[in-house]
Amino acid sequence: MRILAAVIREPGLKPNQLASRAAVSESTLFRDLGVLRRQGYPVTFRDGYQLQESLGLDGPNPATSLGAVYEHQLELLRQQLPSALADQVQAELEAEAPAALAAIVAAVVESQVRLRSRRREG
Repeated sequence: MRILAAVIREPGLKPNQLASRAAVSESTLFRDLGVLRRQGYPVTFRDGYQLQESLGLDGPNPATSLGAVYEHQLELLRQQLPSALADQVQAELEAEAPAALAAIVAAVVESQVRLRSRRREG
């Protein structure tokens, strides 16, 4: 999931950059990309790794597309795990996701504020 998050957050990363962002070795990256592709995530390499176009994340309504990504992930989860375990994982995701998303939003806002401050100083 760190690989997917990095590809979505920063399309166009080269293998060494993506491995670094996902905190894995390049060999693990290539192995995990194969797994992701077999699971139905069409991660492609075209001027760096890309996924947005196939998920619709760069379309006119990214919030809807983000929900579609979440639903797709839950569908894959249900295909791979026993029902009771999938239910537990989904319940924990639903409990943790709002706080995690809020943390991501806060980090992005903070990053953008710092970037704008640096530009003004420079």
